[in-house]
Amino acid sequence: MAWEVSITAEGWSEIREKLDDWNRENLIAAITDDKFEAVYEKGEIEHAKRAADAERSRIEELPNDVLADRAFELIEQNNTCDNGGFGYWIDREGFHKVWLE
Repeated sequence: MAWEVSITAEGWSEIREKLDDWNRENLIAAITDDKFEAVYEKGEIEHAKRAADAERSRIEELPNDVLADRAFELIEQNNTCDNGGFGYWIDREGFHKVWLE
């Protein structure tokens, strides 16, 4: 079961700092998976795959800090975390999470 995010400003800062430690491949995977999930909710799997591929092409050359900013924005938008508030979801389904202690 998932919860709505409710953390302090310091917690948000910690999430952003942790994203700076993520490698490019993981950031790109999290962002493109969110795009896939968003389109899949509204359409067919083929549309979702094409949307995810287009997103990957669009972001694959972006610097890490911009990718981390986008992943942070997705956490804010999706506004979901694991029970207990330790894993903050980047994508809508919670496959990619930032973990706080």
